[in-house]
Amino acid sequence: MTKTIFITGTNSGFGKATVELFAKKDWNVAATIRDKSKNVGLFKDLPNVTIYDLDVTNFEQVNEVANSVIKKFGKIDVVVNNAGYCLMGPTETSTIEQIKEQYETNVFGLFAVIKAFIPHFRENKDGMFINIASASAQFNYPYIAAYGSSKWAVRGITESLGIELAPFNIEVKAIYPGAHATKIFTKIDDGATSFKTIFQHYKKNYQTFLSAQEALPNITSPSNIANEIYKAVENRKGKLHIISGGDAKFYAFLKKILSQRLFQKMQIRSIIQPLSKMEIKFAKWLMGSNTSKLDVDVKKN
Repeated sequence: MTKTIFITGTNSGFGKATVELFAKKDWNVAATIRDKSKNVGLFKDLPNVTIYDLDVTNFEQVNEVANSVIKKFGKIDVVVNNAGYCLMGPTETSTIEQIKEQYETNVFGLFAVIKAFIPHFRENKDGMFINIASASAQFNYPYIAAYGSSKWAVRGITESLGIELAPFNIEVKAIYPGAHATKIFTKIDDGATSFKTIFQHYKKNYQTFLSAQEALPNITSPSNIANEIYKAVENRKGKLHIISGGDAKFYAFLKKILSQRLFQKMQIRSIIQPLSKMEIKFAKWLMGSNTSKLDVDVKKN
């Protein structure tokens, strides 16, 4: 019997790569995007892919789409919570409204999707949730306090639900990607422009931090995460928390062996001093051979 996977946020990046991989593996794929009309032709060569309009912050729509998918396919085997975006910039120049919106998508939207599918999984006594978190939920970076903390919430959700849903044979896993060549740097909600005067206090350090993106035009391909998701699905009893990407694994290792102060000092250096030639060379090595061009559209004010 053909299995079915439901994936949110699939017009680019991890979501798109995951749709393509599972479709080629002969799965039925229910793929969601915010606006189908802006993505005409997406997955047109993949007949086993069905696209649904979905804004995960519209909780009523989440339930409607979940019911439609279940009705069409009968049984859903895996749900991948991938939809999300990044609020970036000094916390002082971000509004409370922007921070709330960050949580609406990355946390409450994820909760809504999970709640919509739990009854289906529980009744079938089978199912798997895979939540796309971020390496920033292992060690957060400067200037993404809201984004990183929302991904820490995803980590907490994953751990809690993995316990409470286990009696129903429901697996809950999380993947923590490092830097990958998604379009996240073209979807960034930057700090509010009304804080331009305040931003001047942060400008030099913020631009030093962003210079790392310019120094590394090619980073790990999104297909890396698609492969991690497929392996997590195939190896049901494998790892529950999967750190992916050479950079993510390296920093996670450093955080374990260094003192808290020393690890923080290393991060502080990233906003004071641009990467050296040796550091750039090492970072490129960490990214591996499967790389893609990083699209960046970050306001520097």
